[in-house]
Amino acid sequence: MKGWQKTSFIDYPDKIASVFFFGGCNFRCAFCHNPDLVLQPKNLPEISDGEVLSYLEKKKHLYESVCISGGEPTLYPELEEVLVKIKSMGLLVKLDTNGTQPDKVAHWVDAKLIDYVAMDIKTGTAKYPLVFSSGSNPESVLSEIYKSINYLKENHVAYEFRSTIYPPFFEKDDWPAIKQLVNGASAYYLQPYNPKVTLAKEQNTLTFQESDLIEMRNFFSDAVGKCEIR
Repeated sequence: MKGWQKTSFIDYPDKIASVFFFGGCNFRCAFCHNPDLVLQPKNLPEISDGEVLSYLEKKKHLYESVCISGGEPTLYPELEEVLVKIKSMGLLVKLDTNGTQPDKVAHWVDAKLIDYVAMDIKTGTAKYPLVFSSGSNPESVLSEIYKSINYLKENHVAYEFRSTIYPPFFEKDDWPAIKQLVNGASAYYLQPYNPKVTLAKEQNTLTFQESDLIEMRNFFSDAVGKCEIR
């Protein structure tokens, strides 16, 4: 584990949560706000899973849930062991993911180790390869993303789709393709881009105005059960 926020009131909907951050990612999103977790996780101090879980066991009466985040946490080899221990405490588990490991997620859902999934939708299909790490096979990665999207839409588990509204990936011409990806979802959240801390060396300081975000929300609202700006 590479990061730990003991208490959060915003990471699991309507629940008091503890947030675990795992290092490493197979994406290179320019707008990522956890760049060290993605680019140099080996340089970050290691936090013992056992230490964190021991604390949580002692303080579990103060919590309702745990949010598993990153980086891309599904890449962590021992994640299932962590999930089993969390669930043994009677806590809910939310997974933040980019959707590239649909088989793992389905397995954990079937095993009742995950209660909620938040999947990022980065952009429309044509621009999606711009976030893949070097050496990725775009066709293969996109196939896994589609699989994750379709799986979640089948309502095997409570879920949401969400997007960081990064201007180069959310030009008006991109909206129809993004809408096609989220169409039929129960919930889709739009998160304004924060240019202060990002993965990209050359930061894009452009941001959308509130009126632009409202226009986006209105555009997507008829395709999903709920669309909100966070």
